[in-house]
Amino acid sequence: MTGRPRDRQSFDSKRNFRSVVIFSTTALGDLLLNTPAIRAVKKRYPDAVITLVSGHRTAGLVQGSPHFDHVIHWDHKARTMFGVISALRGVRPETAVILHSKEPYDVLAAVFSGCEYVFKNVEREELNGMGRWLTAFTFHEGRHQIRSKLDLVEVLGCDVQDTTMFVPVPFAPLPKPEGKVVVGFQLGASKPIRCWPVERFVALARKILSHSPDYALVLVGDAREREIEQAFLDGLAQDERARVISYVGETTLPQLAAVVGSMDVLVTGDTGTMHLAIALRVKTVSLFVTANPEATGPYQDSHLHQVIHVPFDPQRFDAAQRERPMSVIGCDIVMEKVLVATAVPAIAASAAAQVRRAGRAAERETEGASLSYA
Repeated sequence: MTGRPRDRQSFDSKRNFRSVVIFSTTALGDLLLNTPAIRAVKKRYPDAVITLVSGHRTAGLVQGSPHFDHVIHWDHKARTMFGVISALRGVRPETAVILHSKEPYDVLAAVFSGCEYVFKNVEREELNGMGRWLTAFTFHEGRHQIRSKLDLVEVLGCDVQDTTMFVPVPFAPLPKPEGKVVVGFQLGASKPIRCWPVERFVALARKILSHSPDYALVLVGDAREREIEQAFLDGLAQDERARVISYVGETTLPQLAAVVGSMDVLVTGDTGTMHLAIALRVKTVSLFVTANPEATGPYQDSHLHQVIHVPFDPQRFDAAQRERPMSVIGCDIVMEKVLVATAVPAIAASAAAQVRRAGRAAERETEGASLSYA
């Protein structure tokens, strides 16, 4: 097996490559953050064969997509790298664009599949000797991830003006229930440290449901979050549970897109579902403590998105907050944002003011498938 990328000085941004491979092998949010760069590459090389190396978890959003001629699924493990290299050699890629994957096997797969040039968006510690094989690279740090990936493909001569995310596959929309204001909750996150405590979600749910009979709640998440789902439901009264619909662990990714697209607003941490809502132009109230919204938060349609950011500070946080950093965000401020997102401006301002007054008067909070709305 041989691999010999050409000298980076020989790269010509005006060259029209006939076969391009794009690597995006990690999670849902990463894939969506990569879509502006994917669009730019597709536009730059309209006649090229575009191959995506994708993770298995995002297969539902890329298989059959009109944006890719071929999709190769990979778990970015060394033991399966040779199969990926063999599959890539079948499409004879001339250049690789690595937007988000695991080093060093992504670079090795690109090189040994025969790519003449390799471009990568990297963490600073990721180079590990791989830099000598890269034609060019950009760093994640210091800017939004969408911008850093667009900066990478700009080197290829891509037009990088369009920063909006998109869902790569078509899906059947889910009609919104007539007369209802649908508030979505993404209860879980990729790491427990990024989860808003379930008791806070319960308190928020009770506030929302008591605010108006027109509100309905929808839960989304994957099957790993069923324990959180059950804890949430156990915290509600029977009449409150009757106004909650849960799709946790019940949807494919296209179905999840349909459910999220039917929401009026989504309450979420820094999750793939948040990025899905942003791509679908659904309003969000997003909560950040250990993550940085300047890097992974909303980057488009700022009028649709409200971000609550309390930077993690181990010196200022008490022991309980250090163990569950998201608990530092109280329920009242989130309720205020939900009301702003779901009401007409005058009503929202009045309701939000009432929430603020109630919050100041109260003591500090301690509370810590087929698709249908029928």
